[in-house]
Amino acid sequence: MPLSKIMNIKNFFFTTLTGVTLLLIPSAVAQTSSASSSTSSRIIREAIATKRINWGLRQDSPPISFKDPIGGWEGFCTNLTDLLDKYLREKQFINNDINIVRYPISIQDRFKKTRYPYQDSLHLAGECGSDSIRKNETGITFSHVFYATKTLLLIRKTEEAKFSFLKTNSLPNFSSNSKPKIGVINTSITPDRLQSFFNSLLSEMEIVNIQGGRSQLIDALVDKRVDAVASDEIILRRILKELDLETPNEFYIDSELVISYETYGLILPSDDSKWVQIINDFFINKKYDIQLLTQQYIIPPSPPSLFTKELIFTLLMIIATLSGLSWVGYMYWVRRQNFRSEIKPNLDPKTPIFANGYALLIGVGESDYQPLSLPVTVKDIQALHQVLVDPNFCAYPNNRQHIRLLHDQEATRSKILEQLNWLKQQAEANPEATVVVYYSGHGWFSKSQNSYYLLPHDINPFDLESSSLSAEDFTNALRQIKSQRLLVIVDSCHAAGMATAKKAPSDFKEIPIPESVINDLSQGKGRVVFTSSQGEESSWIRPDKQMSIYTYHLIEAMKGEGNQAHENFVKISHLMKHLSHQVPVSARTLCQEEQTPYFSVEAEDFPIALLKGRRPKIRQQGVKSD
Repeated sequence: MPLSKIMNIKNFFFTTLTGVTLLLIPSAVAQTSSASSSTSSRIIREAIATKRINWGLRQDSPPISFKDPIGGWEGFCTNLTDLLDKYLREKQFINNDINIVRYPISIQDRFKKTRYPYQDSLHLAGECGSDSIRKNETGITFSHVFYATKTLLLIRKTEEAKFSFLKTNSLPNFSSNSKPKIGVINTSITPDRLQSFFNSLLSEMEIVNIQGGRSQLIDALVDKRVDAVASDEIILRRILKELDLETPNEFYIDSELVISYETYGLILPSDDSKWVQIINDFFINKKYDIQLLTQQYIIPPSPPSLFTKELIFTLLMIIATLSGLSWVGYMYWVRRQNFRSEIKPNLDPKTPIFANGYALLIGVGESDYQPLSLPVTVKDIQALHQVLVDPNFCAYPNNRQHIRLLHDQEATRSKILEQLNWLKQQAEANPEATVVVYYSGHGWFSKSQNSYYLLPHDINPFDLESSSLSAEDFTNALRQIKSQRLLVIVDSCHAAGMATAKKAPSDFKEIPIPESVINDLSQGKGRVVFTSSQGEESSWIRPDKQMSIYTYHLIEAMKGEGNQAHENFVKISHLMKHLSHQVPVSARTLCQEEQTPYFSVEAEDFPIALLKGRRPKIRQQGVKSD
């Protein structure tokens, strides 16, 4: 593969996501549990019998979970288990004579005392620490996400030149004993992340497996056994803080080279689905309290303000003195910006369009069964189409070879599958294809079939199962699209029309797309799935009825509202950053309701559109009214 191709791939990473945590809680089908059904949980039954719930806390993972010098528990997890204890009593899952008992866990023995069937004499109901959510771990499962972070490099400044080849267009020329050495904790998933990120460039580096945890990483750096260490940003910042006490300004964290995006969850035994449901309901019910704990213990505090009264007075005097030169300064700034924009790098400056972009936009709109009609979904896809093909914004080619719309009578089950097959063919013909699939309409869950269905135009309310598009068929069609960059956006739990579908079987319930379906959709390399809401939430329409809240802010993000001023592309991370903040605020302000987008990312950060027009503006607090 040419080096330019390799280095372009290296740019597809998360650059803006830091600590937007509770907005990442996955969809939950189950409603809040009641005390009467809690005895179906093995953990709860054992707690009633033994008068205790055993919980493991990491003792070496500050600020998530750790012990202070005199052996006391500190950090986020300590307070989270206190909150969980209070919640279990409030919901009458446990009585006052049952206590949560904490046990220390190291990175070397995590999972061991929680994995079911138990292999240890100590049986844990869960573990809390800086534990990245993993798939396919036998005997354990993970709760909803409580924090999101990034995998970065902490580098010795004197060795910075060794890593410069990762950001340039030249291959290194290292001898075998001069390759940059990167230390990783041997029991972590970081080695796998490095392999995925660096790919063929990994042969130009030496990965050093470190036995132990954070302290051993510090020792490897201090002893100069490695030139850098790779770990989660939250851990690296703690390491850097400790290193600066001994050797100030000798190390730095490279925040531009994002290796992966990680999410933390609680570790739970896989056999007790009722217990998992209780824990996930806890995250949903107490999300604001947990968000406060996250801000208190995990998210770094903002630096103190430098603007004292004296400094403000001095600045005002300077501004007043220079006011006569404001026009000259303005003209100089304009000319400078024009010059910078002329020399700003572009991956392909000869291409004025996002030539590899393909999109299928589905807005069901009018339904054969009138109570299920959603006219606003047509307005959503038309507005989204407009910004995608606008040469001043996303710059997708404006033709049917690159972008297609399905709405009203065209949005039938067969037509949707037919057009997904068209995307498959386009991706096969263009290996560089970036594909967007957007669905806006109703989505219903069948309790008896334990299946999820999207409701197309030609839905039969007397035979929902056979006339709708099952999640299984939708997923299978998406899996045939072999693009390395696929974004699926599902807006499928609209508040409008839900109560009017009188002929729908009582077995069916309208909910956001469940977590299990999202996991199926995101299987495979380069898959990203967005949903507009989660849990028991609905997807809300703006008061002017012209667009859904979610699509309104999605279009804002496509226009660069989540970008920095110097950026030429809208990436997945930019969309996530903007949607995760703006959608909940608008839902509360405009509709007095909760709506929390969800993101499932099984890919490196990649561009989804050009950014040719408006650059982000400074937002006023609150929600735009237009």
